[in-house]
Amino acid sequence: MANGTGTPPKRIVLATDLSGAGDRALDRATELAVEWDAELLIVHALDDSAQHSATNLPSWRRPPDMAALAERQIREDIRGPCPRLRFDIGDGQPLKVILDAVEREQADFLIVGMGRGRAFDGLSRTVDELFRRSPVSMLVVKSRPKGPYGRILVGTDYTDEARVGLEAAVRLFPAAAVTLMHAYDMPYRNLYLDAGLAERLGEVETATIIDWVKQADLDERDRQRIQTLIEHGAPEVMLAAFAREHAADLTVVGAYERGRLFHMVVGGSGPRIVQSAPGDVLVVRADRSSAA
Repeated sequence: MANGTGTPPKRIVLATDLSGAGDRALDRATELAVEWDAELLIVHALDDSAQHSATNLPSWRRPPDMAALAERQIREDIRGPCPRLRFDIGDGQPLKVILDAVEREQADFLIVGMGRGRAFDGLSRTVDELFRRSPVSMLVVKSRPKGPYGRILVGTDYTDEARVGLEAAVRLFPAAAVTLMHAYDMPYRNLYLDAGLAERLGEVETATIIDWVKQADLDERDRQRIQTLIEHGAPEVMLAAFAREHAADLTVVGAYERGRLFHMVVGGSGPRIVQSAPGDVLVVRADRSSAA
């Protein structure tokens, strides 16, 4: 999954700060690990300052082993079975601890949590960096799971990496309904006052997105699951509005590390897709060899 092939991941890393919002990511991570028969490594970085201050206390006032306490808390929060579960709990900066775990374990997939409108507290300063530096695809969980993803919205800018994102979404979630949206700002909106020109432009747009889907590495049955949609407006605004109005529980985008859509996801002056989407967001990390 590191290159967005759509093959179910076999090694998942969940980064958690043990917050209440992080429970949603824990629920989704354990659900996906069981569904994909994947190993789940739960990573938590302990608070260095708390650990250091505790060492200056008398032995009878020192707290019990913090790593053991964290693991116990996580185990108690897990709902349902998760047979292939491991823990990596230790000192260090969260970003480094997470990225080291992904590299060391050769993980296929990274999951983090986000509250509605902002990253959950302990990882709020590292989520953007994880997007920029994670070598694998990353799922941001905002909503409490209510079962498998049923309605998926995929954004496209007609790039190769966006096509990899579509392929991954269709293959990873074979039971979900998929809507593919191309949204862009129309520079000359007044042209649409001409009904004839608007109709011709609409026909070109429809043909373009249909042809783009045909180039995806999908069988005909999977293509039949995809509903295509063209919208005129800022992509992050249109994607969020559609997801909200049509109850899409997962928004998917594909991106190179420095691709155009990637910068729309994690940077730019407008609301970012990750922040504006009302539900979970999956950024499929495509590499240039897989998307060529």
